[in-house]
Amino acid sequence: MERQQGQNERSLAWFKLADLIARGEREKALSVFRLLAHSLADKAYVLQIEGDILWFMDSTASIEKYKQAAFLYQKEKRWTDAIAIQEHVLTMRPDACDPLATLLILYALVDWPEKFDHRFMALMQLYKEHLIDNSQLEKALQALGEILETQDKKPWISVWFTNVQEHLPALVTAKLCPFFNNYVSP
Repeated sequence: MERQQGQNERSLAWFKLADLIARGEREKALSVFRLLAHSLADKAYVLQIEGDILWFMDSTASIEKYKQAAFLYQKEKRWTDAIAIQEHVLTMRPDACDPLATLLILYALVDWPEKFDHRFMALMQLYKEHLIDNSQLEKALQALGEILETQDKKPWISVWFTNVQEHLPALVTAKLCPFFNNYVSP
């Protein structure tokens, strides 16, 4: 009987939270959510929901909560959840380098070359439009390289790097070639 009553109280609290969000009462909604969050064991999911609440209320603080959730999802190797969060952040900030760099890594990890190519092209578009510079592009590709060093070699990555070298700035290619040449060689 007590268990049922506790469940009913939590259900009622979630409805109250939804009502506060719908009315735009940010601080009250976040207070109720923080109380409810104690009943959830998944900390990444808690951060994701908090990000959703902030996003619904047009708060830029949502991006930081999403980044924290994505970090925890990655740490737990929950690649699909991390990808979903990063894709959402990218829709919120389409000119940001960080989510694209992370998505390159994630799509390489889950072995999804089509999405990898699509996100790489988006990264290169930011570079061509001068929204990111050489150092940001280099940092993104270097992070990818560091992750790939810890993984089994993927033949499509070798083909990708061979094909993409001519599109990269010479300075970036020169710095990345030692790693990728090592990766490409048998």
